Amino acid sequence: MAIKKLENLIEMVKKNSKKRVVVAYGQDEITILATKKAIDFKFAEFTLIGDEKIINKICAENDIDPSIYTIINEPDELKSGKMAISLLNEGKGDVLMKGLISTDNLLKYILDKDNGLTIPGATLTSISIAEIPNYHKLLIFADAAFIPRPNIEQKIAMTNYVIETARKIGIKRPKVSIISFSEKLYPKIPTAVDAAFISKMADRQQIKNADVDGPLSIDLSIDPDSLQHKGVTSCVQGNADCLVFPFLEVANVFYKSLTYFAHADMATAIV
Repeated sequence: MAIKKLENLIEMVKKNSKKRVVVAYGQDEITILATKKAIDFKFAEFTLIGDEKIINKICAENDIDPSIYTIINEPDELKSGKMAISLLNEGKGDVLMKGLISTDNLLKYILDKDNGLTIPGATLTSISIAEIPNYHKLLIFADAAFIPRPNIEQKIAMTNYVIETARKIGIKRPKVSIISFSEKLYPKIPTAVDAAFISKMADRQQIKNADVDGPLSIDLSIDPDSLQHKGVTSCVQGNADCLVFPFLEVANVFYKSLTYFAHADMATAIV
């Protein structure tokens, strides 16, 4: 059965072995409160890299025993990021978590050719799962944080990632919408051409275990009435499980709009 709410993901994760999470520059209240909640749920243990004095102060203000963490004192933001990557490369952690360090600085260390975390030839992207109050199920989308202008190969990888994510939360055959501004196929619009290309790949079983259509606009992806009104036939049926956006800024605005206007809850990871 497909998971409908993010809280159900917690129950799923609790069935697995604990993960060792390394937090780069983990010295802010939001990060520490989030890690404390994960520890209470007993599915992770944490190494916080940051200014030990600040970490202890935040713990004291929130009645948290700092001994539940492994704390590595490194007040410098850049050095904390580099150290976090090193710990994972040394096998001393399973998952990297972003704390107060800027995204740009952390990505610089993740992508370092000699000492980073990238797999040669693989596409790194962010996958987000949104629980939106006025949408009837979880919505998975990419990429709101990582690839500014994904090429066709990266969009294919992103499509496969969202499909894999959907299947892991119990959606046997996800409905995937490749987003453009319109459902019309305009040869001079690269986003429309890429979307049609990926859609045809799915038709030919080069992308498996999903119903993939594109180009589709947001309304036709998630609203059956809009689909009917425009007289469009789509295997997504206005009932998308997953959205693949053409550009980072489009996905990022979508992410933040859901957060602030629709009061959606989010879970995001780089894969």
